[in-house]
Amino acid sequence: MHYKDSLYLCLAMLKTVLLLLLAYIAYRFIFGFVIPVSKATRSVRQQFKAAQDQMEAQMRAQQGYAQSQEANQNRPNPKKFSSDYIDFEELK
Repeated sequence: MHYKDSLYLCLAMLKTVLLLLLAYIAYRFIFGFVIPVSKATRSVRQQFKAAQDQMEAQMRAQQGYAQSQEANQNRPNPKKFSSDYIDFEELK
Protein backbone atom coordinates (compact mmCIF):
# COMPACT_ATOMS: atom_id res chain seq x y z
CA MET A 1 0.00 0.00 0.00
CA HIS A 2 2.88 2.31 0.54
CA TYR A 3 3.63 2.17 -3.18
CA LYS A 4 0.11 3.27 -4.18
CA ASP A 5 0.13 6.18 -1.75
CA SER A 6 3.41 7.48 -3.10
CA LEU A 7 2.11 7.09 -6.67
CA TYR A 8 -1.03 9.13 -5.89
CA LEU A 9 1.10 11.75 -4.16
CA CYS A 10 3.42 11.93 -7.16
CA LEU A 11 0.48 12.26 -9.59
CA ALA A 12 -1.10 14.98 -7.43
CA MET A 13 2.18 16.90 -7.37
CA LEU A 14 2.58 16.47 -11.13
CA LYS A 15 -0.97 17.72 -11.67
CA THR A 16 -0.28 20.75 -9.46
CA VAL A 17 2.96 21.54 -11.29
CA LEU A 18 1.26 21.23 -14.68
CA LEU A 19 -1.60 23.50 -13.57
CA LEU A 20 0.88 26.09 -12.29
CA LEU A 21 2.80 25.86 -15.57
CA LEU A 22 -0.42 26.29 -17.54
CA ALA A 23 -1.41 29.29 -15.39
CA TYR A 24 2.04 30.85 -16.00
CA ILE A 25 1.75 30.31 -19.77
CA ALA A 26 -1.76 31.80 -19.79
CA TYR A 27 -0.53 34.80 -17.76
CA ARG A 28 2.38 35.41 -20.15
CA PHE A 29 0.09 35.07 -23.19
CA ILE A 30 -2.54 37.45 -21.85
CA PHE A 31 -0.18 40.14 -20.55
CA GLY A 32 2.45 39.72 -23.24
CA PHE A 33 0.24 39.44 -26.32
CA VAL A 34 -3.49 39.99 -25.84
CA ILE A 35 -3.40 43.24 -23.85
CA PRO A 36 -0.69 44.94 -25.97
CA VAL A 37 -2.50 43.97 -29.18
CA SER A 38 -5.81 45.32 -27.87
CA LYS A 39 -4.14 48.59 -26.81
CA ALA A 40 -2.44 48.94 -30.20
CA THR A 41 -5.70 48.19 -31.99
CA ARG A 42 -7.54 50.81 -29.95
CA SER A 43 -4.80 53.36 -30.64
CA VAL A 44 -4.83 52.68 -34.38
CA ARG A 45 -8.64 52.97 -34.47
CA GLN A 46 -8.50 56.33 -32.68
CA GLN A 47 -5.81 57.62 -35.04
CA PHE A 48 -7.74 56.39 -38.07
CA LYS A 49 -10.93 58.03 -36.81
CA ALA A 50 -9.10 61.31 -36.20
CA ALA A 51 -7.63 61.22 -39.72
CA GLN A 52 -11.04 60.40 -41.18
CA ASP A 53 -12.67 63.28 -39.26
CA GLN A 54 -9.95 65.64 -40.50
CA MET A 55 -10.48 64.51 -44.10
CA GLU A 56 -14.25 65.00 -43.77
CA ALA A 57 -13.72 68.50 -42.37
CA GLN A 58 -11.44 69.34 -45.29
CA MET A 59 -13.97 67.96 -47.76
CA ARG A 60 -16.77 70.02 -46.17
CA ALA A 61 -14.59 73.13 -46.28
CA GLN A 62 -13.71 72.53 -49.93
CA GLN A 63 -17.34 71.87 -50.84
CA GLY A 64 -18.39 75.04 -49.05
CA TYR A 65 -15.73 77.02 -50.91
CA ALA A 66 -16.74 75.46 -54.24
CA GLN A 67 -20.42 76.18 -53.57
CA SER A 68 -19.68 79.81 -52.70
CA GLN A 69 -17.60 80.15 -55.87
CA GLU A 70 -20.43 78.60 -57.88
CA ALA A 71 -22.94 80.99 -56.33
CA ASN A 72 -20.70 83.92 -57.19
CA GLN A 73 -20.44 82.75 -60.80
CA ASN A 74 -24.20 82.30 -61.15
CA ARG A 75 -24.91 85.78 -59.81
CA PRO A 76 -25.07 88.35 -62.64
CA ASN A 77 -22.27 90.85 -62.51
CA PRO A 78 -23.47 94.42 -62.33
CA LYS A 79 -22.31 96.49 -65.26
CA LYS A 80 -19.65 98.89 -64.26
CA PHE A 81 -19.34 102.25 -65.92
CA SER A 82 -15.97 103.77 -66.07
CA SER A 83 -15.39 107.37 -65.16
CA ASP A 84 -14.32 108.04 -68.77
CA TYR A 85 -17.86 107.77 -70.07
CA ILE A 86 -18.52 110.11 -72.94
CA ASP A 87 -22.01 111.38 -73.54
CA PHE A 88 -22.76 111.29 -77.26
CA GLU A 89 -25.12 113.82 -78.79
CA GLU A 90 -27.19 113.08 -81.79
CA LEU A 91 -26.32 115.12 -84.89
CA LYS A 92 -29.04 116.57 -87.12
